[in-house]
Amino acid sequence: MTWTCPRCTLINDSSSTTCDACGHSARPPDKAPLAAPSNTQPPPPEPSSYLSLLSTCPDCRRSIWPGSSTVQALGNSYHHGCFRCTACAQPLPSGVRFSIHENEPYHTQCFQQLYHPRCDVCDEWLPIHADGRSPYNLNVFWQQKYCPLHEQRDRCCSCRRIEVRVMSMVRPRHKDSRRSQRRVPSTLSRSWTDANCVGTARPQSLSTPKRCSQSFKTCGRFWRLLGCICQRSVVHRCVVPHDVLTKVPVFLVDFDTLNAQTHSAHSNMPRESKAPAVYGVCLSDVDHFAHRSVQQFFRLEMAPTRRVHGIMVLHGLPFDMTAYILAHEATHAYFKLHDGFPTSLPLKVEEGTCQLVGYLYLQYRKVMAGDDSDRPHAAKLRDWYLESLVNDPSPVYGDGLRDALHAFNSTNSLQVLLDHIRETSAFPSV
Repeated sequence: MTWTCPRCTLINDSSSTTCDACGHSARPPDKAPLAAPSNTQPPPPEPSSYLSLLSTCPDCRRSIWPGSSTVQALGNSYHHGCFRCTACAQPLPSGVRFSIHENEPYHTQCFQQLYHPRCDVCDEWLPIHADGRSPYNLNVFWQQKYCPLHEQRDRCCSCRRIEVRVMSMVRPRHKDSRRSQRRVPSTLSRSWTDANCVGTARPQSLSTPKRCSQSFKTCGRFWRLLGCICQRSVVHRCVVPHDVLTKVPVFLVDFDTLNAQTHSAHSNMPRESKAPAVYGVCLSDVDHFAHRSVQQFFRLEMAPTRRVHGIMVLHGLPFDMTAYILAHEATHAYFKLHDGFPTSLPLKVEEGTCQLVGYLYLQYRKVMAGDDSDRPHAAKLRDWYLESLVNDPSPVYGDGLRDALHAFNSTNSLQVLLDHIRETSAFPSV
């Protein structure tokens, strides 16, 4: 064999260790290693080369080997027996419908038992449509969910919640057709009173007209705080004598008596101006007199005679609701007894002002009640009355209150508002 000198490229004999031309010394290249026998096995690959092909089961935290039976759900791979219902811990096979709550799987039946809402009226599951939606009606203030088919059921005459079918009563509590709630099978009637609302009625204070008249005198004190009535016997501007207003008799009546008087007093009112539900009425009349002289060709008009015969209120209502009705009807009596006001005000102005005084009286009672932690439903009921007054959709009572409240907030004085109504029969333009 020969080797080539890397310096001068002379080909030298293998026996020579130095270049014959330049004397460069170089070791001849090593012989190539022999090839390995063909029957030997290659070394095993590193573990990191196949671990990337495995996934981890989120339930048992073990690896899922390729080819094993898995369930694909919630964006992950599970062992076949590891994907389970959170409620009953039974496996959820692949291809079976399931429900999800807080990113946890449930059988459809288990989810319904735990989380699907029930109807607060019939206590049945709210119906589920084929597309998975479950429509229902909701009383936002009371958070009462109910099936749409219950919309026409009877409602509490105080809080306006729908009568609960499985917790209504069959024994009448009131003299009229109204019933109060008890835990006995239901029988239908046209009106009822919720048990919590009945508990706030304070029968010891409002069970007789005499005691209701005492509550009416409390409204008189509220009017005196507003400066609209006084102890004097002379009517001046928007002031009515205290003894005149507070001596108006108050009667507690049933539905039939109240409705008969309401239809008689409001028979000439347009349909849209009537209240959706009447719980009180002020009985009054105005007589106009005219004298015509035989010898003179003129007609002498005499001042009309104004009388308020009494105030009727539906009995058995919660205390604050009765107080609001008394304040509302006392405002009607105030307009009828005051000689400075027209004998007939526009309905929206008169009813809106009466609603305003009732609203202010409820606010006054809310402040005076202070902490109602021992009577939480009474405080909640008072808030319901305030909200229902402001959100009343009727064009006379609702719009009238909102216009009156806007004028009151702008003038910041009920006396100024009443003065303007007395002079113009309208609310101030603000």
